[in-house]
Order: sequence, then structure tokens, then C-alpha cells
Amino acid sequence: MFNRSCLVVVGLVFAVISLLSIPGCKLSDIPTGGFQSHSYDLSKLDCKENVFPIVIIGSGPAGLSAGLYGARAKKKTLIIEGSKPGGLLTETSYVENWPGFKAILGKDLMKELKEQAAHFGAQFLDDSVEKVDFSQWPFVISTEDGKTIHALTVIITTGASPTPLNIPGEQEYWGKGVTTCAICDAPFYQNKDVVVVGGGDSAIAEAIQLSPYAKKITILVRKDKMRAAPTNQELLAGHPHVSVMYNVEPKKIVGDDKHVTGIELFNNKDNTTNVMPIDGVFLAIGHKPNTSLFKDIIELDKNGYIVLQGHTQQTSIQGVYAAGDVEDHRYRQAGVAAGSGIKAALDADMFLNEIGVNAEVAARCDQKQLAPVEIMPPLVKHVASLTEFEQQIKEATKPVIVDFYADYCPTCMAMLPHFNAVSQQFKDLAVFISVDIAALPDIASKYFINKIPCILVFKDGSLAGRFNNSMNKSELQQLAAQFVGATPAEK
Repeated sequence: MFNRSCLVVVGLVFAVISLLSIPGCKLSDIPTGGFQSHSYDLSKLDCKENVFPIVIIGSGPAGLSAGLYGARAKKKTLIIEGSKPGGLLTETSYVENWPGFKAILGKDLMKELKEQAAHFGAQFLDDSVEKVDFSQWPFVISTEDGKTIHALTVIITTGASPTPLNIPGEQEYWGKGVTTCAICDAPFYQNKDVVVVGGGDSAIAEAIQLSPYAKKITILVRKDKMRAAPTNQELLAGHPHVSVMYNVEPKKIVGDDKHVTGIELFNNKDNTTNVMPIDGVFLAIGHKPNTSLFKDIIELDKNGYIVLQGHTQQTSIQGVYAAGDVEDHRYRQAGVAAGSGIKAALDADMFLNEIGVNAEVAARCDQKQLAPVEIMPPLVKHVASLTEFEQQIKEATKPVIVDFYADYCPTCMAMLPHFNAVSQQFKDLAVFISVDIAALPDIASKYFINKIPCILVFKDGSLAGRFNNSMNKSELQQLAAQFVGATPAEK
């Protein structure tokens, strides 16, 4: 009986014969649709280190679900978590449409998924991918920490990132009143007036997250109706201080150099423009796929989404799969992403079985694996008061790098281990301090911390730099090097 591979080969042979029977047609003229395959010779594995049958790039719902199924299929599975472990779902509040839960916090859902995948044997690497080479097999993945991983299959689940407005004032006031994460930054807007830009489910989620804090919340919608699900729109009825303004387009964010004070709006119905006084702008206008790493390597569509083959999660390269928001521009739901991650893992498992990856091969792959990560004692100082904080800065003879965080902010918590690692590398060149803004709001207020995570750098007792973005380890290393005048390798 033919298996699936045989049927595919037979079909291709008949297609080639049919095309070659056309006068003037050569083999080089036959379109391939961008699909590529390799010689999958298992003898190549003997001389390789860090070989994994399944490597997953990304750790959101798609990545963790793929990891669960890959590990449960008894294929050694490595999940490279990336700069945002758990993905964007960690930045939302309650998820009410995940099967089996009436309501569960996004960060708790991701924690449960990770623990379940780990229970079945999935391994996790706290690192980000810097480069991939799909031109050879096993595929080669290089990480920012300098590790080289060899993958028999790869599942790409890098998700998507919030889309910026690209209007004047947006970058200038980023972290000074402009943000994309209500779950992280809502407490900074107690009794203030804010706007949420967007007409989808994300905009409603942001508004509801802001509801216990802000005095007035206005959702700005470009069209004459919202595209959010009707059930989500109904939730707004329970929040009388949340309103919706239709037919308006943000044109400029204005402020006093320290804070946002207003937003310029164009009414596309009556062609009028006015400035609306507000204290904060929360962006929820959509996302763009995180595929820059794979440009010119696998097939992408005109919007940057990964193109799949037929009704599978297969990309244009055999053995490389994609799942979740990185390939889904239509549904963009956590449950759908998880389902596509499961499909990708099943596709990868079937492929591995077809090329002969059995228990014996797996044992050979286990011989040279990643060394366990050495846990270093923390060198970061934790201050207990504003007085102690300012005393540390005043007495420091080296640059002082301060990380402001809160335990309710998943992005902050994901960044803390990276901050600690960088403190080890630059321990002789800088002082590292962390400040829990929930416990020390007076420090946050005095130093105008309106968004977390936030990094402040002091030199000679004065503020020398402010950084309001989430950072991975490599970016934190570059930041430290910028102010101490040395790289980790030079110190």
C-alpha cells in the first residue's frame, strides 16, 4: 500500500510527464510554487551537537501547544522562548473564550500551558533566535546567546507585534503617555482621562483593563462601527465611564515634553479637526507578523505573513512549519493559534516518522545536548525607599542602571532574569538596581515613570538615559555597553 509520500511522488511524476509532453516545455520551466526540500540523510546527525527532532521558535499559545504535542509524541522538543515568553496573551487580562474556562487571566493560561508542555518533556531555552539557515539539513538555528541548535524540523510561532500609528508625537511620547499594554500600565492612569485607539476586540480588552483606574476612557474608532465581536461590545455596557467615538482618525499626539496632554483628531465624516485633552493613549489598532527573520528564506505574502501549503502548516520548505498569528491574518484568536500549533506538531511528527526518525535515531540525538544553564547569584540591588534609592545614585562612582518593574507586569517579569544576567557581565563597570513601582510609587512619581518596564541610567548623579521598551538580553547588553564604554567581551 502506498503511504502519503509515495502518493505525492507519483502525483508529481505524472504532472511532470504531462507538462513535458507540451511542445517546447523543459524541466526548468515547471513552476515549483516556492516549495523546497532537502536530502534528509540521518547519517548527518552523528557529527552534530544540540540536535532536536522538533525546535519551536516562540512560546505563545501556538508554540506551547505545539510543544505539548511534540513532547507527547516522544519527539525531543525544544521551545526557544524569545524576548516575550508566553506571547502577547500574557499582556491581556481575563480570557473568556478559551475552551474549558469561564474566565482565566492570560498570564495564568500561559503558565498552565507551559507547565503542561514541560510535564510531557518539552525543554525550554530562555533565548532569542538571531539567525536561521534552512538551506541545509539538519536546519541550523543561531541564538543571541551564541548557541547553535540543529533541528530536524522547525515550527515557527513568532506571533505578531502591535502596529504603530506612525503619527507625529507617537515616538516622542512613547512611555510618557503612549503605550500598548493596559495590563502593565493602567495603574499609572488612576483618575485620568485616556483614549484607546482601535475598533476590535483588543481595543475593548484594553478599555476594560483600564476601567478600574481611569476616570474616563474613550475608544476611538476610524469607521462608523466597531469590528469587535458583538459579545465583547456588550461588555462595555457594564462600564459607564467608557464611551466610543466613531469616524475619528488620530493625526498627532501632543504634550508638554514630559507627558501627553492631548490627541489631535480628524473627523472623517464632517472633515473637522480638533484636539482632545487626554492624559494617555493606548494603541490597539492591529498587529504585524514577526517574520523579518525569515524574509527571503521562506515564502511570505505581501503583508509579511508566512504562506502555508494546502491544508497543512507546512511552509515553502519541507520540514519547516508555521502556526499562530505569524501565518493567520484572518482569525487571530488564541484558541485558533493553539489549534494550528497542534496541527504543526502533528505535521512535524508525521514527517519525522516518514524519514525514519525512530527511538534509535533519537538516542543518537541525545548524545550531545545543550549544557544546563548556570544560575548565578543575583547582583542587582533592591532598594526599599526613595531616600535609599537617591543615596545609591549619589554615592555611585560608576553608571547606575535602574530597572523599574511590577510583578503584575508579565513583560517586566520576563525581563528580570535578563537584567540579572547582564548585571553579572558588567558587575565591575556599573551598578544595577531594580525598583518595584507597586511597592515604591513615590519613586515612580518623582521620576515620571508612566510605563513599565522602564530603564533609567544615571551617570555622576544625573539622569543620562531613559528607555521605555521591553528588552531582551542582547538589547540590555548593548544598553549597558553604551554607558560603560565596553562590551561584555572587552570587560
